[in-house]
Order: sequence, then C-alpha cells, then structure tokens
Amino acid sequence: DLGAQWRGYRSDMTRTFSISPTPKQEKILKISKKAQKAALNVIKADVKAKEVDEAARKVVRKADYEEYYLHGSGHGVGLDIHEPPSLTPDSEDVLKEGVVTTVEPGIYVQGVGGTRFEDMILVTRQGYEFLTR
Repeated sequence: DLGAQWRGYRSDMTRTFSISPTPKQEKILKISKKAQKAALNVIKADVKAKEVDEAARKVVRKADYEEYYLHGSGHGVGLDIHEPPSLTPDSEDVLKEGVVTTVEPGIYVQGVGGTRFEDMILVTRQGYEFLTR
C-alpha cells in the first residue's frame, strides 16, 4: 500500500504479489482481481457507492470467502487520503462525475495471507478513467 502527495492532493494504491505462491494464495489473488473488475464494471456517475461494494462482495461471496472480506471496497481520495464517497455496504453516498475514488477489494486469510489490488479512478458519466498507472 503506497501513495504520494502533490500540492496537497493525495494518492493511494496497493499491489499484492507473491514469489512461489501456494495454491490457496493464488486462489485469493484471483478472487481479489475478479472482485475489483466486477466493482469497476458498475462504476459510473449517479451509481450508489454500496452497489459498487456489493458487486465486489458478490464475487467474494460466490467463492465462499466473504468472512475474509474485512473492509470496504474503496474510498474517495483528494485532500485527505480517506474521504467520501465510502464504498461500503451501508454507505448512502452516490458517485458523482469528477470524483476520485479507490477500488480495493481485499481478502485476508489467517495462515494463508492477504491480498488487495487498489487503484484510483476518476468517475465519469459513462464509467471511469484509471488514474493509477
């Protein structure tokens, strides 16, 4: 998990990798990536933040790993590292065009490891634009 600050604005991204991963580690890596793609597929202006979270959780739930999904699926980033919108199950936030948010589903299994892929995106009317490169 890393980021930078420039002229008061923050960034936030995470990558997970493993050298010689076990089959269980490979499995949770794949589930996390698939969950992030599912969340990204529903992002666009005027979508409820909790719908983005639910898209990611649905993938994790189907893989029978929901008990290991220990945090929300993302958060706004700007002058603060964590700001609205909050991509969580109980969020009342709505994604607005021009908002910057992270998408970061994660799975953490004790004795196996944890995985998260976090990217920053700009919400657009029709979808999103990756800001993380």
